[in-house]
Amino acid sequence: MGPIICATDYSKNSISTLQFGYAISKKLNTRLIVLHVFDINVALVTPMSMTFAQMQKDAFERHQEKLSGFCEEHLGILPDDRYLSVMVKENAIIEEEFLQTIQDQNAEILLMGMKGTSALKDIIFGSSTKSMIDKSSCPVLAVPPNLASFDLDVISYATDFEESDIHALEWLIETFAKPFKSRVIVVHFGPEKEGDTAHQMEWFKEMLRQKITYENISYDVVEQEDVITGLMDYLEISGSKLVAMLEREHKGFLSTWTHADKVKMMSSKGKIPLISFSKKHLKKGRLSK
Repeated sequence: MGPIICATDYSKNSISTLQFGYAISKKLNTRLIVLHVFDINVALVTPMSMTFAQMQKDAFERHQEKLSGFCEEHLGILPDDRYLSVMVKENAIIEEEFLQTIQDQNAEILLMGMKGTSALKDIIFGSSTKSMIDKSSCPVLAVPPNLASFDLDVISYATDFEESDIHALEWLIETFAKPFKSRVIVVHFGPEKEGDTAHQMEWFKEMLRQKITYENISYDVVEQEDVITGLMDYLEISGSKLVAMLEREHKGFLSTWTHADKVKMMSSKGKIPLISFSKKHLKKGRLSK
């Protein structure tokens, strides 16, 4: 599989993202690339100051050293360019650089934090996480601060009974469930008036059995109008360590919210890691790069 990219802003809240990323990269036997994107304030360049090229060179060296130190402090190791690499990029548009790096590295997963350390960073880094869920060609794994466990023994997948859900589950089971020996719970949330939900779940189970060979899967239906509240309560009760959702472009569980809105809200409010798949990047059972 391709490498995992972990985006960091050096914040205290991004420490969990780094540590979680390193833990899963070791389990999946793939490389972790720790990425930091910075911007040089060109307004500071004057005829009396150093040249832009020199400022850029100094900034790269400074961030390279800081990023290596960040890894050593919180992982206990220095980057070796084999299993752990650091990458520094300069771009005023952070998301643009994330997308380019995903493409250049043929990345399997992008890890990002759910929150920043201040109101300003909440706006910049938090909004970047939500925007990348829309745009990334690989799954985006949003990690909450102060994550207590890096185990993935229980994974929940919120389904709306679409064929794209099956493709996403294929990737999820091959990439995470099998290596971690996870129990996978496929759960659907909907209002009580959905009388045919049980039949839809049976159809979905049969479709999944035809595509996926994995025994440790269970299924559940929860009648709940407030999907976000219901989902977060369910995750706590079930002991889930990871929740997976598919971002869709049509209206989902609630008439006034799209499923994409729910994914983005979970990336801000969740207490466990959330992995999000974009429907437009799923193609015939695999994620297109």
